[in-house]
Amino acid sequence: MIVWMAIALAQIRFRHAFLKAGHQLSELQYQTPWFPIVPWFAFIASALSCILIWFDPNQRIALYWTIPFVIACYVVHALATKYHARRKK
Repeated sequence: MIVWMAIALAQIRFRHAFLKAGHQLSELQYQTPWFPIVPWFAFIASALSCILIWFDPNQRIALYWTIPFVIACYVVHALATKYHARRKK
């Protein structure tokens, strides 16, 4: 669900930055219906799903493992980025 939250937030932030840069949403190839209502609904519904997972004992373990997994992904990405940056020099 965190991935879907990230997708919705990325769409909201991109389109706001696009408009701030002086563009029109009509320039985009894909028109999001009812923007910004649909992306905000997706974000809130996904966040609510994450919260509701806590109340299901069978799913609660997913929350416990998600946080360390996401942290590990960021650490590996940061280390790989540093490694590749050093190799290019």
